[in-house]
Amino acid sequence: MDAVIRRFAAASAFGALFMIPASAMEVGRNDFAFASELAAEGFEPFPASSTARSLFGMKKGSDMHLCFIADTKPRQKERQETLLAYLGGSSAERDVPNIQVVCVLVQ
Repeated sequence: MDAVIRRFAAASAFGALFMIPASAMEVGRNDFAFASELAAEGFEPFPASSTARSLFGMKKGSDMHLCFIADTKPRQKERQETLLAYLGGSSAERDVPNIQVVCVLVQ
């Protein structure tokens, strides 16, 4: 029975060692930024291989952001309809909504 208690105590102590760093690493909060804002501040894009479904990342020094499309169905529909009308020759209109890309700080 002593061996069982020692194993339990050792496992508890081992688990406690891993709990301390996890609790010390709280997730912070920051405002998102548009990719164009980060580019104007000197951030440069880097490939992100669709990490967390991101398009790409933006980096400046040790600060990194992952960037995502922030689009809506109505804007997608308007772009598609405008493009199809233009390609079909029924409209010369080429004005479409931009695709918003927002970037979130990587902690």
